[in-house]
Amino acid sequence: MLRGQLLSNIIEAVSNTYGKEFLNRLTEKMSTVIGADYTFIALFDKEKYESKTVALVAKGSLVDNMAYSLEGTPCADVFDNNVCYYPTDVQKLFPNDLLLVEMKIKGYIGTPLVNSKQETMGLIVGLYESEIRENEKDQVITLFQIFSGRIAAELERLDYESQLEQYNRKLESLVKERTIALENTLTELHERQNQLIESEKLASLGLLSAGIAHEINNPLNFILGGYHGIKDYISESSEQFGKVKFYLEAIKEGVDRTSKIVKGLNQYTRVGESNSEEINIHETLDHCLVMLAHTLRDGIKVVQKFEAMNPVILGSSTKIHQCFFNILTNAIQSMDGMQGELQIYTISKENQIKIDIIDTGVGILPEYKYKIMTPFFTTKEPGKGVGLGLSIAYKIIQDHHGSIQFESELGIGTRFMIEFPCFC
Repeated sequence: MLRGQLLSNIIEAVSNTYGKEFLNRLTEKMSTVIGADYTFIALFDKEKYESKTVALVAKGSLVDNMAYSLEGTPCADVFDNNVCYYPTDVQKLFPNDLLLVEMKIKGYIGTPLVNSKQETMGLIVGLYESEIRENEKDQVITLFQIFSGRIAAELERLDYESQLEQYNRKLESLVKERTIALENTLTELHERQNQLIESEKLASLGLLSAGIAHEINNPLNFILGGYHGIKDYISESSEQFGKVKFYLEAIKEGVDRTSKIVKGLNQYTRVGESNSEEINIHETLDHCLVMLAHTLRDGIKVVQKFEAMNPVILGSSTKIHQCFFNILTNAIQSMDGMQGELQIYTISKENQIKIDIIDTGVGILPEYKYKIMTPFFTTKEPGKGVGLGLSIAYKIIQDHHGSIQFESELGIGTRFMIEFPCFC
């Protein structure tokens, strides 16, 4: 029978220990008490029909755990909830168990571990390189049975902890995913709100500009009528006409330039127009340049080379005006405070109209190149831009079945290449 002192020593060694520490200490103590060469506690994997040790002592020392198949081993009998005892020649009884052969095992003793559902969940095993004496059998089995309930309970607790940890990780992952989704939704709502605000501003600006353009047209007509009246009146006297001709021409030039500005303003602010208008790209670019004339500094030279044979596309005149207005504005702003050149080229190519807009500005940083078409991305200072210009232009070009590409070199400038299907 198991001596009380030995049992007390084991209990004292594993008291106040839990989890892996409990299993390791208990296996070490049991190995010493029963005098086995190898002692281990293992769990069954019923699907794989294998056993995996959770505590393994070899020659008195803890070693790494291992997994092995139950097929053709004495452990398979323990799997069936049997106490297995083979005092000698166990290799001959289980010739397919190569582990027993390699370890030169003669004696084997093992008992099952039963969980709270009365299911066999694992086993405790002692392996001996020598024969197990009959008087040691009862002591070993008694010791295994005394601690089997505690071992099973600890293994169940560890399994519950592992499941709980997995659930927690899954929950944390789910919460993180939902949080990211919520943040993305809030960001999108914020962007949509800003877009709505900007749209409202543009709509209000359009109405205001249309009203202003209409009001300006009236006095322009008076001025133009006065110009022709004075010209007709003075032309009767060649002497008087020669003196004021210069001033009359200056007035006519001012009226013509103002008319162009008003025409461009009307094009830019038109609402409710058809999406199948015939739009002359050359006229549109001219209108935009007139509208932006006040932003062109003395140091910026404009070079135009319009070679497209039939520069007409179908779409929304207002949107195409806005598209080129935004791109040209960006080009001009990139040359702010410096000498520069704004080049605009058009050519026809296989039922396509190609427009190149080139500036000699600061260029775009490599890390920003993939962002510049993104709504609300801007490198401008707060209050000087909301980052909608190029994103709106990009969307308008897409809506008109066109394409836009760009290339840029820092400190050299940027080239936008735009293509539209032409109206033939």
